[in-house]
Amino acid sequence: MNKDYRDYRMEDFLADEYFIRWVKFPDAAADAFWQQLAADVPEKAPLMREAREVVYALSTPVLEKNDPAREKIWQAVLDNIQQTPARPLRRYRRTWLAAASVLLLLALGATWYFTSTIIVSTGYGETREVILPDHSSLMLNAHSTASYARSWTVTGRREVSLEGEAFFDVKHTGDTFRVQAGPACITVLGTAFNVRHREGMIAVVLQRGRVRIDVANGEGQPAFLQPGEGWSYAHQQQPVVMQAVDTAAATAWTRHELLLNATKVKDVIRLLKDNYGYTVVLEDSTIGEREIKGRIPMQREQDLLFVLSRILDVDIQQKNDTLLFTTR
Repeated sequence: MNKDYRDYRMEDFLADEYFIRWVKFPDAAADAFWQQLAADVPEKAPLMREAREVVYALSTPVLEKNDPAREKIWQAVLDNIQQTPARPLRRYRRTWLAAASVLLLLALGATWYFTSTIIVSTGYGETREVILPDHSSLMLNAHSTASYARSWTVTGRREVSLEGEAFFDVKHTGDTFRVQAGPACITVLGTAFNVRHREGMIAVVLQRGRVRIDVANGEGQPAFLQPGEGWSYAHQQQPVVMQAVDTAAATAWTRHELLLNATKVKDVIRLLKDNYGYTVVLEDSTIGEREIKGRIPMQREQDLLFVLSRILDVDIQQKNDTLLFTTR
């Protein structure tokens, strides 16, 4: 023995680098050395056992101050002890985090699917046919928007919201089909009808079948339409049911034409604004009160303006989105 272990106290063993290494990383040579010491100095054997238990139990052993080399060795031992058991914990944490991420994505996906809507829109001068999930169809007029729940095929709820104008041809499945146009709710089973909802005005024209119309907030009684009847509503006014409506004229836009039957020019001007985004300026305001009849093709916007100028005997000058009607 190079050292005199006979005088060793507890703190001496706890500060002995070779003793600490033996406790933490025993090997055959160290075992033989310390067992031999216990045999040679038996009075120190109990103290060695106690010092060995202290090294195991204490996270920070008693070290001599101002001994950086010993502190560095002991810190390296502690780092190794602390790192080894942490690995399984990180693996479990990563597994749980991955599972939680998958559940979160599934929850977000389900929320998005059941709360989002499919939106179909048209610009000025455009029309578009849409086949709905139940194989009903709608023809969307210009400058219009229709929307329905993305989860339609799962929930079976046949509901469409409309802003603008659309013609519906509803497939009869036994379940009700609803169109929400502002405060008006049109309920049908299987039928064909036109809905126009612009600037707070709502008009429904029934081509075939039967529909029920309710207005939110209890404004008026429910209306039931028969084929060839119409219904109109304006805010804060009682709904009006119209008999013997010209359904061919009401749905002429679906055939890309305009059917006029004693129609005032100001109503045609409103159509130019709603469907094409034009602002019309009349040099003579009496032009708006004229009534016109006939069929006007609407395949091309310029054809419509040309025919109007011939019927009204006016010049139509276009500047950007403004049309100026002047008497010839």
